[in-house]
Amino acid sequence: MSFVFTSLLVFVAIPMLLIVGILFLRSRYSGRSVSSAVAVARIAAWAGMGIMLIAVVPNIATLVSNEQITVEVPVEPYWPQFPNVTDVVPDHGDLVEGKITSVMVTASHLSFASRFLLISGMLVSTLGTIAVLGSVIMLCTKLLAGSPFDRALRRSGHLAATAVAFGGLIGQILIGIGSARVGEETLRVNGFSYASLGDQNFPTDSPWPIPSFSVNFEFAPLFTALAILVVVELISSGMQLARQNETLKADTDGLV
Repeated sequence: MSFVFTSLLVFVAIPMLLIVGILFLRSRYSGRSVSSAVAVARIAAWAGMGIMLIAVVPNIATLVSNEQITVEVPVEPYWPQFPNVTDVVPDHGDLVEGKITSVMVTASHLSFASRFLLISGMLVSTLGTIAVLGSVIMLCTKLLAGSPFDRALRRSGHLAATAVAFGGLIGQILIGIGSARVGEETLRVNGFSYASLGDQNFPTDSPWPIPSFSVNFEFAPLFTALAILVVVELISSGMQLARQNETLKADTDGLV
């Protein structure tokens, strides 16, 4: 899920925000109408929201209905081994150490707390994408209507950057805690028995990976928020220069 949100932000939302600013500056300097390009950018922003909803709503609906859902859960480091294995082919490298730290589990009938944490994490993680795409739609609408939006750009840009940063980090925490709870509910065992298979035995206290707790932080939301702020400030500076040039031109024409 985080890949979908990051892809929408990096490859769709932020470039469209930059394109809208460039189109505005071009219309101010050249006097040409850019309504068609702005309309296309607004349609693309709505399409991005549609893609996000398609990616999020089914998982949320599954969690709400308590049906089966696949979750990546953290586990204690392990490496599966089979006894009496020799002559591995091909022999192209010596394995020094191997660790598996997470597994994919498909579970149903999870507790309310686990489902609530996962749903909350998904919703919070989408805030940044919604804020950026919403800003693009609002700015495109203002540009098509011929309304000034320099103040709205800076205000919406700062709000979008804040939503991306805090929404991304808080969403990762909530999803991490929820995934750990799912691991406890599905993988934790107090004891087990098995039929003897010759020399094969289980060296641990569980027949499958032992659940653990970990939250993997991705700093992409912070860098994305910084990129949004840079783009907004660049466009705002360009607008300010455009206004100054218009004022200077008007004063110069008045002197002639």
